[in-house]
Amino acid sequence: MASVSVWDEEEDGAIFAVTSRQYRPRDPMAPSPPPRSSRRLRAGTLEALVRYLLDACMPEADMNFTATFLATHRAFTSTPTVLGLVADRLEALECLPTDQLERTTGVAISVLSTWLASHPEDFGSEVKGQLDRLERFLLRTGYAAGEGVGGCGADLIRNLRSRVDPQTPDFPKPLALPGDPPADPTDVLVFLADHLAEQLTLLDAELFLNLVPSQCLGGLWGHRDRPGHSHLCPSVRATVTQFNKVAGAVVSSVLGATSTGEGPGEVTVRPLRPPQRARLLEKWIRVAEECRLLRNFSSVYAVVSALQSSPIHRLRAAWGEAARDSLRVFSSLCQIFSEEDNYSQSRELLLQEGNLEPNSKKVPRPGFRGGGVVPYLGTFLKDLVMLDAASKDELENGYINFDKRRKEFTVLSELRRLQDECRGYELRPDPDIQQWLQGLRPLTEAQSHRVSCEVEPPGTGDSPAPRVLRPTLVISQWTEVLSSVGGPTHLVSWDQPSMGSEEAPETPAPLLTRLAQHVKWPSVSSLDSALEGSPSLHSPADPRHLSPPASSPRPGRGHRRSASCGSPLSGATGEGPSRGTGSGAGASGPGASDCRIIRVQMELGEDGSVYKSILVTSQDKAPSVISRVLKKNNRDSEVASDFELVQLLPGERELTIPASANVFYAMDGTCKDFLLRQRRRPSASMQSPASGPAASGTPPSEGGGGSFPRIKATGRKIARALF
Repeated sequence: MASVSVWDEEEDGAIFAVTSRQYRPRDPMAPSPPPRSSRRLRAGTLEALVRYLLDACMPEADMNFTATFLATHRAFTSTPTVLGLVADRLEALECLPTDQLERTTGVAISVLSTWLASHPEDFGSEVKGQLDRLERFLLRTGYAAGEGVGGCGADLIRNLRSRVDPQTPDFPKPLALPGDPPADPTDVLVFLADHLAEQLTLLDAELFLNLVPSQCLGGLWGHRDRPGHSHLCPSVRATVTQFNKVAGAVVSSVLGATSTGEGPGEVTVRPLRPPQRARLLEKWIRVAEECRLLRNFSSVYAVVSALQSSPIHRLRAAWGEAARDSLRVFSSLCQIFSEEDNYSQSRELLLQEGNLEPNSKKVPRPGFRGGGVVPYLGTFLKDLVMLDAASKDELENGYINFDKRRKEFTVLSELRRLQDECRGYELRPDPDIQQWLQGLRPLTEAQSHRVSCEVEPPGTGDSPAPRVLRPTLVISQWTEVLSSVGGPTHLVSWDQPSMGSEEAPETPAPLLTRLAQHVKWPSVSSLDSALEGSPSLHSPADPRHLSPPASSPRPGRGHRRSASCGSPLSGATGEGPSRGTGSGAGASGPGASDCRIIRVQMELGEDGSVYKSILVTSQDKAPSVISRVLKKNNRDSEVASDFELVQLLPGERELTIPASANVFYAMDGTCKDFLLRQRRRPSASMQSPASGPAASGTPPSEGGGGSFPRIKATGRKIARALF
């Protein structure tokens, strides 16, 4: 057992935290050993910090002082000032005994060598005068001639000179020249998702490896917008520019627009239908998923934030046409970068996957493709800015608060570790994809807002769409919809008067055509091969080439994805002409707590099943709900009496809603899944009032003279609805 005591000591312009541990022997009769003490510098003047930096007797408990000082000194001083103080300290020791001068000079050479190796960006042309002083000192004392301290001074001076006077590098010729026409953003469908993800990872990894961690300090990055600070943090600005470029590529491709200038109206827009935009949404979700497998969290968050932005998120018609599997993947990616608990999920995931060594016994994530890791830099920038704002740079007596720099160094060390992990990538550049990425001209915020409103004009009574798409989430109360509006990024409202012309509502397509639009392709990448025989992507006159070809093979039996599963509100606000009377957001009726969204499955025989989301209010009875489901499936609402609404309960149980019942009050609130099926006819042997429905839909064997005409009439109605 040991008792610990901590106190502060001030010495020569520095404050040290002294920790004393008094250990007690197990034998109470044995004498107590002397206490063990350790010192750690907490604060001090700049001269005291430099003197402590060159101290040959620095305690082992504070051996990380040198690395912390070199990594964070730019937050409270400059490199020329530190080098000048080092030269002053060495020159002051020339008149002292040789052994003390030799020890201090050896420490100085070691510190400068470590400084040059770990932070070469600090040695620019502005430190040339201080290097001249150091070189003259080493020549006078003989260390630059290979004498004393192992002759390291000569190598140090040579390396410093080569860094201060670098040769002009040969920059590669850009793939996209300034005079080239802008790239078509919808050409993203031409490239395979995994290939595009690899090229994004290649660009992000190169920028992250060139990142200078010290430029992420809150004292530097947090003051980047001040006058005269535009030259600060160039490596961080390059990473942020690449992030914004990827996000801009997503917005431009989904909107099908290319910027031709800075003005709001200087935009070239390609006419696209909602199914075509859905293919673009699915492609970018697939790209984000591939980046996730490559552990490129920077591009993952760039794509996710772009899809969550208001110009894209408000496109309900396009989201309604997206595949359920893609929406499920998108929902999982959104959860990774949730702002809950200060991005705890993304931090934990980065910590887990960033520590996967080649010989690690940890089981990697399914689909893991190895290589390096590229983190989302915004998380570290936020931590450093918060640390800078939470602690003062100086104490009340004017001493530099070095405890604050130790906390910042912990974050910078994590960045250094991830940079070492990032070197594990083995990717090759693809000139076609690189040229396309460089040729994109993203939209400005005003341009994307205007194009989005022209694509889908905002309605004055439309309710805001939920912030994060959750296709598998069933919302039980209308207040939950309102509470889910806030998401990872603060967005402005786009519910303003339309800036473009009103679009006429699209007429309902035949049932088989609608189903063909909802066929799930084997993968998003298969659309690339399907486009080879279609017209060129550069001809905006015919936008139909982005849709699946009519001659595509028919998929096997299975469930079809819903046109309204992209948003929990799609059933209430995206029905267009077939919207029910009680489904409008601005319709009169019950309060916000008297609404629920249910998911209704309708069987289509050999064509599988279709799911639709329906908003049910406390005034809706079973016939009206059935009619709205039939309308959403392009069926004749007059045959609503031939169908029944059944709620699917846990344990393979069913609850049939009576025709005269109020669905809102008759349903079980714990489950929101329903089934719409044809009403079963009672058989001849069960004609009593107490008999239930027949087990099959076959005509009765006797006494069915009047039922056969009804079956024929029903068949004709179904045939008319289908064909």
